[in-house]
Amino acid sequence: MSSKGIRDFRPRIHFTPQDHWMNDPNGMVYINGTYHFCYQKYPYDTVWGPMHWGHAVTKDLLHWEHLPMALYPDELGYIFSGSSVYDKYNTSGYGTKENSPIISVFTSHNNETGLEQQSIAYSVDGGRHFEKSYLNPVIENPGIPDFRDPKVFWNPVHRCWGLVLAAQDRVYFYGSRDLKRWEKTGEFGPEGNHANGVWECPDLFQIKYEDKVFWILVVSMTKTDEGRWRTQYFIGDFDGDKFICTYPSDEAIWLDDGFDNYAGVTFQNYDVPLLMGWAMNWAYASKVPTNEYCGQATLARSLSICNTKAGYRIAGHAEGLDKFRHMAYPVSSGAHLMTETFGLRIIGEGYGKIRLSNSDGQRLEIEVAEDIITVNRAIAGYREFDEQFMTPECSIVSSKRLKEGNWDLEVIFDVSVLEVFADGGLNMVTMVVFPDTPYDTIRWKGKLEVSLFEIS
Repeated sequence: MSSKGIRDFRPRIHFTPQDHWMNDPNGMVYINGTYHFCYQKYPYDTVWGPMHWGHAVTKDLLHWEHLPMALYPDELGYIFSGSSVYDKYNTSGYGTKENSPIISVFTSHNNETGLEQQSIAYSVDGGRHFEKSYLNPVIENPGIPDFRDPKVFWNPVHRCWGLVLAAQDRVYFYGSRDLKRWEKTGEFGPEGNHANGVWECPDLFQIKYEDKVFWILVVSMTKTDEGRWRTQYFIGDFDGDKFICTYPSDEAIWLDDGFDNYAGVTFQNYDVPLLMGWAMNWAYASKVPTNEYCGQATLARSLSICNTKAGYRIAGHAEGLDKFRHMAYPVSSGAHLMTETFGLRIIGEGYGKIRLSNSDGQRLEIEVAEDIITVNRAIAGYREFDEQFMTPECSIVSSKRLKEGNWDLEVIFDVSVLEVFADGGLNMVTMVVFPDTPYDTIRWKGKLEVSLFEIS
């Protein structure tokens, strides 16, 4: 059975474009109670094309107002990924002391030659309109391909702006006093990396834990040895010029173990790291049965550090949901689901399996064992739109538990997007599914306590 043209798969609380294509989150900045979210956008088709920056804002991280397109392609090329900062003290000179500008730094991609350089644009009206700088490109290409995705951050060591960008199999670091003139200060990689693939969409931010300050370097990896697009992270320090991985691992450490979380970066000018990713996979993104739009973002996740048996690791927590969590009520196995957008809070002891199912016999399963968590979407819904999506390699994921003993899960399901946060968010799994009819029943096996909260 095909759902295309019949079923509406648009999530209700995950960001989606009004129409046409989206991929990587870009230009994310928090200003005076408003979250600005830009993203890779092709406004003329539901497949990838010449990249623009779409733009939307929210105050609660769940409900969005769409704004006019932020950036359009120009003579330097397509507008690839980048970031925005709130230049509160007008270091750039593009605003005034009374009217601080938003500065966006992005990759200009020449589609004919492949040349990638970094450019800037500014807004003095709160992000409603952007002007590109006559100085572009502000960082010229050093003679390499795959030189892109600048992420700007505040450098507290030198008290200036810092920037990290992807450069093939490593990242480069830059510093600037005015966001216009940049000087390279250092590199990180490929030493310490345990995954093949081109580096993309880096981010660098701090997390405080037990009187320590950890610097986290996040890097998205193109098709890895597993045939997946995933987001890796490193834990260490930043000396003002470059990142140093002071807590190395013998294997790649992934931010999310699901198939559908890529290119995640954090909001600038926010108190804690708050990350959103593209909730899709390049392997089948252009084929999914979502009709007038294609692509969505993950929920915003606040990130923290935990000390586990494997060492320090990041944990994530879905933000914006507390008012709904407070209304959670206990349910029994076999309970009828009355909504397509809901959360589950589960406490378990020993083995457990949770199943969401519909009247078509389709089911989505989450299984917890002593040392592993498995999510299975093999028969969770419509899947014939792509041969790769149908394979076990693209349907079943296992995530190694970092805690022992009793466990907890928070499951957020939103029409066609599943996000799982296990053991306090140490294990995160994001998956898209396309049930032909809504899941209407929840069942489980094992010694579990389950409560449900509806989200609107």
